[in-house]
Amino acid sequence: MDKRTITALLMMLVLYLLFDHFVWKPQRDNARQAIQSEEVVPESPISNAPDSLSAAALPTVNADSLFSSSTEAQFITLENENIIVKFNSRGAVINSIELKHFDFGPELKVDLIPEQAQILNSIVYSGGESIDLSKHNFIHEVDSAANSVTFSLQGQNDAIIQRSYRLDDQYGIHTDISVKGMGSINGVRLDLSAGIADSENNTKSKAQDYRFYLHADNDILNIKLSKLGKNPPQGSYSSFAWAAVRSKYFTIAIKENEPPLSKSFSAALNENTGNPGFAIDSFTQDAKASWQQSFVLYAGPADANILNTYGRQMEEIAERGAKWLRWLTNIFAWFLSWLHGYIKNYGVVLIILALVLKVLLHPLTHKSMQASLKMQKIQPQMQYLQKKYKDDPKTLQSEMSKLYKEAGANPLSGCLPLLLQMPIFISLYNVLRYSLDMRNAGFVLWLKDLSEPDPYLILPIIMGIFMVIQSLMMKPPKGNPDEMDDKQKAAQSSQKMMTWMMPIMMFFIFRNMPAGLVLYWTVFNIFSVIQQYYLLKHNRNKE
Repeated sequence: MDKRTITALLMMLVLYLLFDHFVWKPQRDNARQAIQSEEVVPESPISNAPDSLSAAALPTVNADSLFSSSTEAQFITLENENIIVKFNSRGAVINSIELKHFDFGPELKVDLIPEQAQILNSIVYSGGESIDLSKHNFIHEVDSAANSVTFSLQGQNDAIIQRSYRLDDQYGIHTDISVKGMGSINGVRLDLSAGIADSENNTKSKAQDYRFYLHADNDILNIKLSKLGKNPPQGSYSSFAWAAVRSKYFTIAIKENEPPLSKSFSAALNENTGNPGFAIDSFTQDAKASWQQSFVLYAGPADANILNTYGRQMEEIAERGAKWLRWLTNIFAWFLSWLHGYIKNYGVVLIILALVLKVLLHPLTHKSMQASLKMQKIQPQMQYLQKKYKDDPKTLQSEMSKLYKEAGANPLSGCLPLLLQMPIFISLYNVLRYSLDMRNAGFVLWLKDLSEPDPYLILPIIMGIFMVIQSLMMKPPKGNPDEMDDKQKAAQSSQKMMTWMMPIMMFFIFRNMPAGLVLYWTVFNIFSVIQQYYLLKHNRNKE
């Protein structure tokens, strides 16, 4: 096997490893290791929560002795330009968060709360016991001017629990909870175990796309769905910022305002939906006469720009790939969005992107192709040297280096364009896979969603065909078998095998890629074939 074949195999390995690390496998971060740190680093700031923090472990107060309220629940609706939020007076919880600008099938809007579920139910810890607020009906008062609602639960001895919600002009729901007149208060638990609802008809990639996030102790925990099911995390921390669950395109996140009082968390899969959910707990042994906590609930698209306006690195919830490449990801996202403002078909936009990148990379790829052609021309001299110095590897290496230098050839030249494409690939993958602009973006006929794999594998097959054509065009002329030794015959056989094996391997890699990415790469290869054709024609005319 000659050096070019070995180099090609190494490049294929590099390609596979890069995709495996940056595309197929979820991002690994230091916070993920914190979940398992009990066995490795016992003093980790995120450790298992004490059993006393579990709501089930505490005796439940018969709140009827403290609070009396009507039994009939009422439903209240607030909305702004982006969301419609429906509240239930029983428990002062949220039953529905409907996104006005995102559809879920014909005549249906995306609702981030699972059907028949609710979020932000609270448990109040008082005197070593717990009060489940979901069992009690609150009175409410709506302030239309402030786009807010306040729920109150009045009890004996001036005991009162209040919960207020206010919508901002984006996707934020500002919420406060206050408790007073109950003697000693040890904290509050907020329950978001219902998690996030499915928003897409195709949920085959749920295990990869759905995540749980926790930003605490200046670290961000990021756990994908499959890991969450195997080892549900729970832990305590000294400083809490926010926690979130994310589907492919949307997120529900809760950020605590200053000063943060939350002390622990627990996350798990919702038994009804199989999606991630969590609860945060502010239990403390130092009881207080009154209690007040303030949060912002974000319920909307996992868009880095919007999330960034809420501060505390909430933009990290959005999937944007490796940090070292985000600048390139942002450029592609901006360019595609800008171009889509003029051309409404995203397939056409991706074709134009492939053409633009081909033009920008033309000087480099042209030089690479020229070097490859020079390698073809010196094949006879290379075979002669290999035969002449087959028993003297050191001299062969020296003579081959001289030949490359005199001919201006480089055996690694064909690998350079592939290496340049890797950052583009990784960046485009995240843009095409998770960008809201690509959600349900179709192209033609069978391609209804370019963010999902081609259902009929037509694009990967076309891509493979053009890769074979490109390999055949650059294939060096066959040598005379009678004049070749065994080593040269093996090298020629390996080159022939690589002509077919590389496209086949790339087919299996790309069949699970977003169709938009395969479309881009296929069109890019077609332009490369055209470029090679005219380069070969130009060289023949010169000769």
